[in-house]
Amino acid sequence: MAAHSLGSHALPLTLARAAAWSLLLGGWLGMGSFALVLAPSRLAAFALVALWLLVLGLAAAVATRDGLRAWVRRAGLLVCAAIAVVALAWSTRGGAMTALVTAVIAWGVLTALASGVVRSLRLARPWRPGPPIGAASLGALCAGLAIGDPGDLQALALRLSTLVMLVSAGLAVLQPADAASQPPRRCRAGLFDCSLPAWPKGAWRDLRQWPALLAGLAMLPMMAALPLLAAWCRTQALAPQLMVALHLGAMFVPALVLRHSIASWSTRRLSTMCALCLGAGAAVAVWAPAPLDLTGVALAHGAAWGLAWAGQLWAPDRRAGQGASSLRAAIGYAALTIAFGVLVDRYGVRGVTGAHAALGLAAILAWGFGAMRGAWVRSHRDAGVELPARRVGPR
Repeated sequence: MAAHSLGSHALPLTLARAAAWSLLLGGWLGMGSFALVLAPSRLAAFALVALWLLVLGLAAAVATRDGLRAWVRRAGLLVCAAIAVVALAWSTRGGAMTALVTAVIAWGVLTALASGVVRSLRLARPWRPGPPIGAASLGALCAGLAIGDPGDLQALALRLSTLVMLVSAGLAVLQPADAASQPPRRCRAGLFDCSLPAWPKGAWRDLRQWPALLAGLAMLPMMAALPLLAAWCRTQALAPQLMVALHLGAMFVPALVLRHSIASWSTRRLSTMCALCLGAGAAVAVWAPAPLDLTGVALAHGAAWGLAWAGQLWAPDRRAGQGASSLRAAIGYAALTIAFGVLVDRYGVRGVTGAHAALGLAAILAWGFGAMRGAWVRSHRDAGVELPARRVGPR
């Protein structure tokens, strides 16, 4: 009886998590796909993706507050979904950039509201739920099916509109009623509840953590450039749907398969695995011929992000502190997206491979220097040399 009650409580949260992740990934790829076609330049397309991240971060700062009433969140979900659907249809019928900017803003607010529903369900549970690895994987599958071929905007608008209407209606139903007055609780949330990390203070001062921290960044350039790569696939006789499926699968399948064992991984082991994945992606990006270069990067760096994401969910010392600002995280990721857009606007696909090669090289160097420093510290301690204490962030 107790197990049945636990399962009945877990199902709404799992569904809400999957729905929210489908909005996050579907919006990221969907808005990028529309921007690539409708924006006047590649840089402008990346600027629209950066705008989407900013809207998401700003809205999340409001939509996830404890004081937001349940009926307000439900109404916001339905209104934003309606605006997004109309704007997407308008963008393919002459609305162009005006319609697309409207869709970007509506979808960003909608995704933040979905995160608020997830948080309200999580806090309403009498038990602490586990990491959303399975639910996020289900959401990625739904998003991948909705994206399909991102080059056909009219068909894409229809699929995305269907996703938005179904998900927003489901989340409105799943939103729990207002709870009795209780002290506000703040969760560890970077941007969208740890899908993009807000790292613990001081983490970058520890070279041993750099590979995992850099792996957390791998999602940014690949997701921002994926619509461009899907269009590039046509010139290489590859189905665009295959590139989307490969990348989303690489992001979530390893984390899903290893979700039980990764909880026991040390920081050293997690960083080693992330460095191997990022280094493999860098090697493929530099030396493999097309189309193996970009497909290899999508697989290797997608897996690196998935391992880093799953690892930080299980380990409090790898996450931000409670109440981390979603807006501050969004500003950082938007700035990185613009910088990456400048690179791609100037160098095209070579800019994509160059950025990922640099990410992998940085991870390998950091891992190597971290290992050498660790060996140096151990040798001095074995020799009885007292070393000064050094604070490298939360442990």
